[in-house]
Amino acid sequence: MDPELVSVIIPVYRESRTVLASLAMLTNDDHPQIEIIIVVDEPSQGFLKELDNFRTVKVVLNNERKGKVSALNQAVQSSSGSYLLFADSDVLLPSNIVYNSIIEIGNYDILDYSKVGITASRISRLTSIDYLQANMISEVFSKISQKTFAIDGAAFMIKRSALKRLGGFRPMVSEDFDLATRSHKMGLKYKMSVKLKVSVGQPDNFNEWFIQRIRWAYGLGEWIKQNLRYLFRMIVYSPIIAISAVLIMLPTITMGIMLYAISSKIVSSYFITYIYYTIPSSSVPIREYILTAYYAEAGKALMASFFAFILLIPLYYYLAARYGEKFSPATFAIYYFIYQPILLMVFLIGISLSFINIKPDFDWVT
Repeated sequence: MDPELVSVIIPVYRESRTVLASLAMLTNDDHPQIEIIIVVDEPSQGFLKELDNFRTVKVVLNNERKGKVSALNQAVQSSSGSYLLFADSDVLLPSNIVYNSIIEIGNYDILDYSKVGITASRISRLTSIDYLQANMISEVFSKISQKTFAIDGAAFMIKRSALKRLGGFRPMVSEDFDLATRSHKMGLKYKMSVKLKVSVGQPDNFNEWFIQRIRWAYGLGEWIKQNLRYLFRMIVYSPIIAISAVLIMLPTITMGIMLYAISSKIVSSYFITYIYYTIPSSSVPIREYILTAYYAEAGKALMASFFAFILLIPLYYYLAARYGEKFSPATFAIYYFIYQPILLMVFLIGISLSFINIKPDFDWVT
């Protein structure tokens, strides 16, 4: 096996214009030894015709939909590289990604990339902010422990020897998180590159966003169930990493606390209203005290959330500059006060469905 050969593996369902753009980059990469493998489930004739323009690309065709995990393992078996670079079909790879990845990975087992959302629609401008959080979490894990128990599988490189030790990909919705957790258990070395960035396609509308997020949430619940004891040990024995992840996910948690506070106030308002109108009208001071206390507590919850939002603006401005995103305070306000509460609810629903073994119809095959 050639020690310098890199196998780039991209699974595709039917077709992808983004893959064609990535292939144009890969075929002009400065790394001298690259093997490109595209695994296509139920390919369209138009896509196959486009692939004919790339003579050096190895195309594996499946007439039926076998799913992402099957496609990945199938491609690995037919590959020859000492390094494996995996990318989803909606990921746009930059020029010289292979050449630069070989330099970056060094003595690490897994190399992760900074992810940047492709902002082609209004909702994509919101979802791209999610990557700022994910990038920072990955960077924290990389610098503090040089290990990770979660990885965004949209694009990453791993040494073949490391993947062989892990036994390949397992049939799970969150196969990337599962792979990373097993790598953490084995002590494989992980590096997140801030310098190397890949662009990831985003949902074009709310329906696409909901289906994708509910799938992610279900997969997250599946992953949590399978690794519950290990994750608990991580929190106990590596509190710095756990706290770092919690702080980085502050918007979601802050909004969750705010929603709880407001909802509890709404529920308690019925009780307060009942007391207010049952107290004799002569007891005006008591009635006024109850109302004042209620509105003061509700105001505190709202003010705390707004104060956290103000504090987060410079942080996210810095993260956007660091990871190559554009930052808009107006967009971040929508993200913080509207998008995040909806996202939190979707994730709670998806995780709950996973725990009670009810699988939603999100059009996904492992």
